[in-house]
Amino acid sequence: MSEAIFRRLQAAIPDFKPRPQQAQMSQFIADQMTKPAQQRIAVVEAPTGVGKTLAYLSGAIEAAISNKKTLVISTATVNLQQQLIQKDLPQFSAALEQPIRFVQVKGRRRYLCPSKLSQLATAPAQQTLDIDIDAKYQQALHVAAAKQMLSEWERERWDGDRDSRSDKISSDLWNQVSTDSEGCAGKSCSFYLRCPYYKLRREMVSAQVVVANHDLILSDADLGGGLVLPNPEEVLFVFDEAHNLPRKALDHAAKALNFIQLYQTTETADSVLKKIPSALAFRQHDFGYMLSELRRDLPAVISHLQQMETILQSDGLVHDLLAQRISEPRIFWNSPLVNALLIPCQNLLQRANNIYKHYSVLAKWIKEGLEKTQLSNKVGEALLPQVGTVQNIFGYLIDFMALFLEPDQADRPPNVRWLSVEQFAKQQTLVIHAGPMTAAYFLDRSLWTRAFGVVLTSATLRGMGLFHRFRMDCGLHRFDEQHFLAVPSPFKYNDQATLNLPAMRYLPNEQQLQWRQEVVTRLKEVIDTSEATLVLFTSREVMEAVYRQLPQEISRLVLIQGDTLSPKNMVQRHILQVEAGQGSIIFGMDRFAEGVDLPGDLCTHVIITKLPFPVFTRPIEQAKQEWIIRRGGQPFTALSLPAVSVKLIQACGRLLRKETDSGRITILDRRLLTKGYGKQLLEHLPDYRLVL
Repeated sequence: MSEAIFRRLQAAIPDFKPRPQQAQMSQFIADQMTKPAQQRIAVVEAPTGVGKTLAYLSGAIEAAISNKKTLVISTATVNLQQQLIQKDLPQFSAALEQPIRFVQVKGRRRYLCPSKLSQLATAPAQQTLDIDIDAKYQQALHVAAAKQMLSEWERERWDGDRDSRSDKISSDLWNQVSTDSEGCAGKSCSFYLRCPYYKLRREMVSAQVVVANHDLILSDADLGGGLVLPNPEEVLFVFDEAHNLPRKALDHAAKALNFIQLYQTTETADSVLKKIPSALAFRQHDFGYMLSELRRDLPAVISHLQQMETILQSDGLVHDLLAQRISEPRIFWNSPLVNALLIPCQNLLQRANNIYKHYSVLAKWIKEGLEKTQLSNKVGEALLPQVGTVQNIFGYLIDFMALFLEPDQADRPPNVRWLSVEQFAKQQTLVIHAGPMTAAYFLDRSLWTRAFGVVLTSATLRGMGLFHRFRMDCGLHRFDEQHFLAVPSPFKYNDQATLNLPAMRYLPNEQQLQWRQEVVTRLKEVIDTSEATLVLFTSREVMEAVYRQLPQEISRLVLIQGDTLSPKNMVQRHILQVEAGQGSIIFGMDRFAEGVDLPGDLCTHVIITKLPFPVFTRPIEQAKQEWIIRRGGQPFTALSLPAVSVKLIQACGRLLRKETDSGRITILDRRLLTKGYGKQLLEHLPDYRLVL
């Protein structure tokens, strides 16, 4: 089928030529999707220029349609989602004999809840004297903004999608006018037919292709799957930009106990409890025992939290944390601090289980009351989000406790526990974190063993020429090499680009100040002010210091990350300057080393000031290093080298975006020539023409 699709694409799209690499990728995916259940996994590294979007669409579409599955394409960036919806999918659909229906889906929280917006917009002014003046003023601003938003939505000048607004909506206001699944009345809501989220759900039911993002899919998977998207068993997943997936999955798998949030949620739970007898009078014979248990459990939650805070604040580690002498200190299983926390944590878990169970029942009764009109919409729709919040937060607390209270085991990576101080609701609060050391088990359990089929693709999945690190981090260890493909690049690197390694005297990791000064000197020599240049840094401090020392004829052309423009607007300004025939120079960090697309004359020189070695400062990363050492491995070889290899390939990849592009790459770090690992890194870069 893919050959026929490519022929039709060639006829429909000017200048489109199917490449052999594209056909190879498409056929590989199609073949993998014919395998038995739990074996339909295709991992493809496809460099820039292969045309991987059309390759995975043509390779996966037949398997999805013939098996009546939804093709869900997940990306890490908004830019790629927009490109899929606005360009790639319309072109692809037009090339099929039977066009396909496609839709973009975001999490429920990205959409307006009309019921909550209406409640806020029509809320009477609060007259109580005990409310803080600033809070009262802020809420008045929120009510005014809500009235404006409601008017725009009712007049169909806004579709209810947060991302489609030109103005910025504060998180605090948006939380008041959006909802989650627990706080939603569904079909019983008076706004159900017009609700932006349910309009989208109705579109999704008939769509054959759904475009989403990694965060939405991981959130859905974390909650068991099937809440926003179809159940994983009914989905053929394509993860584009899949190199981001392990890190994002780790963030979703980790949980936290936030003291102020729990105190506030317990207050909300108590406030709801006072309204239940009158609101649910039609169930009064059923909830007597629930009320007595909740009146016992809610004060007990406060007591257990206070006990935990007392234990924490008597510990020297926490004193250092609060005094900002340390950040994110780890705490260890069997340490005196964790041992002291175990009993109050177990008690808190017992209460949380009861509260979650009872509030789930209350939510169910409110929804039934709305359906059977035993409860007014006004009361039910006001009460349900509060009940849902309690249910959500205590459910999350139960998940946290499962991680925090799981004993370490010698034969598997232990969970990681650490502390932090964070701002929450304008207050500083202690937070306890717990998370798995690797997302491998989470991904395998929630997605790989359940999905109909999975495609994982990116321009950079291999580190040092091997899939090993990606395979381990993603939980793909049970899949052999038949599931992995590295597609060759269509670019003629040797003809199109030079890799320049000037003879630097100083090393950035040993003589940083001298190296920084040498970078300034080298930039004066290698930057052509008539060109479009991208200069990549690994440190904001170094970037700004170098910028301050540049001569005015160079610095006047520089757009520097973190100045007045956002990265997106920096790119737009850069394009305008180049198209006007002027030189333009971007000074950027990680954000510009990946995902920035500046083809042709928009970027003809990429300068990498320093090898982008990852700095492992996060508690989970430190724990992973220790685990590797305990198992007899070397963290530098197992973690750092593969990571810097991927980052370096991505950074160099900013230069050539099309087969007609050309230019030069300059790297101002002589470790590539003087260190053994530097030579290895060079070997795994594309075959650029080397200039010493």
